[in-house]
Amino acid sequence: MPFVPFLLDSGTTILPSSGDAAAQTTSSGGNIFGAFASSNPVMLIVLYCILLVGVMYFLSVRPNQKREKQMAEMRSSIAVGDSVITNSGLFGKVVDITYECFIVEFGMNKGVRVPVAKGEVFGKREPNLSNEAPPQAEAPAKRRSLFGRGNKDGE
Repeated sequence: MPFVPFLLDSGTTILPSSGDAAAQTTSSGGNIFGAFASSNPVMLIVLYCILLVGVMYFLSVRPNQKREKQMAEMRSSIAVGDSVITNSGLFGKVVDITYECFIVEFGMNKGVRVPVAKGEVFGKREPNLSNEAPPQAEAPAKRRSLFGRGNKDGE
């Protein structure tokens, strides 16, 4: 062992320990779950998985359910005579409503009536047939950063 003289001077002796100090440091756990994690590590993994599923539910599934609920309410409020836009971007006027679909009249030709599935209607909206741009919405107020210094946009 050539490195022993390098690390230790000749007067230093190493004595074996009883292991009490090592047992004290490992029994404290070193994590937020303490003795529970050291006694049952599988439960800690199960808790982490449950936590991840809960976070994914609130970040992805729940917002989609809210959006679908709003779309269903909007589709149920469509009545005969409303102008609608489909998912493909076609504007039309609802002339009849059945259980599964809307009968929509497309274009200026009054004879073109096409059944459209209720799920394919994106919303109620009048087409802009003029050459003018729609009015601009007000710009949102500039947000301040967390500590109140400068803008959040980096300006």
